[in-house]
Amino acid sequence: MNARLLIRNPSELPVQRPAASWPRYLEATFNDVDHFGEALSPGGFQLTQLSRGAFQGRLSSWALSPGLVVTRYQTNQALQVTNDKRPDHLRFVVLLNTPSLPAFARDRPLVANAIFGFDIERPVHLITSPGGQDQCKIDVSKALFQHYAALANRYDLDDNFLQNNMAVSTADRFSPLCSYLRQLFQAGSDHQIWHHTPQAATLLEQALIPLLIDALPPGHQAEPPRPYRRAALVMAAKAYIMANLDHPLTLADICQAVCASQRSLQYGFQEMLGMGPMAFVKVQRLHSIRRALIHADPKIETVAHLAHQWGFFSLGHFSRDYKQLFGESPSQTLQRQ
Repeated sequence: MNARLLIRNPSELPVQRPAASWPRYLEATFNDVDHFGEALSPGGFQLTQLSRGAFQGRLSSWALSPGLVVTRYQTNQALQVTNDKRPDHLRFVVLLNTPSLPAFARDRPLVANAIFGFDIERPVHLITSPGGQDQCKIDVSKALFQHYAALANRYDLDDNFLQNNMAVSTADRFSPLCSYLRQLFQAGSDHQIWHHTPQAATLLEQALIPLLIDALPPGHQAEPPRPYRRAALVMAAKAYIMANLDHPLTLADICQAVCASQRSLQYGFQEMLGMGPMAFVKVQRLHSIRRALIHADPKIETVAHLAHQWGFFSLGHFSRDYKQLFGESPSQTLQRQ
């Protein structure tokens, strides 16, 4: 039967058990960005909230077969999303809303009608829009995708095509796929669900994968948007920041580590993340404190101690920055656990 789970407290997350039949539907809501990331995929996504305000996330998922899972994820905040990929599965991410900048899939800007994420060799590195996201990811086994591509005589959808990691469709190809995905999740949410039999799962598979294949442009037309010219610089700087997050860091330190000028680094971070490099350092440290507060015993740990550990010595300024980012005070995070 359907599982429709509305989870408002992360501690209420259910343990999923294998169901006896396909398809299966799951719906959940989250108010914690880390728990949302853990639920997105086996092994979890690492999420960093970049915009200010209380986080709200909604996850809806159709498991149509062991080789085909479709997940819709909606959030109200800009996020940095990282994750490894399964070597035997392809992932196609479809934008259900038009992204506002900055929004990037690895080094390439996200544009309308983009389908991305399908290069197995490239880990996920996504920056979502400041206004939030409404996206579907279609996880399909490579063998199943190749089977349907062959049926459609789409031999251009080969490894060379997949290495592009992004393709921009035309509106007439893209719209039928988006419409079907919206209808699929509306049916689940409204309990207008089809019989839970292997035949139903097969019918859904036979409808969805051909629409996906048709939405992908021919290989010779699949040139993705040009990479953002400062993307490699920003990626290198972020890697250095994360490796040294618990040490004192200055903008000069970061620039020296990546052999870049302060001007180039400031421009790169602002255009890709909507903030400067030192603001990104602060956001990452605030996330680290939040995770510590969530797992701390309020009878033993104090906000001041954790803030001092991460270099925040003005509790007034720290509390203000924390509440602006997460929509609640650090003491509320500590006490509600």
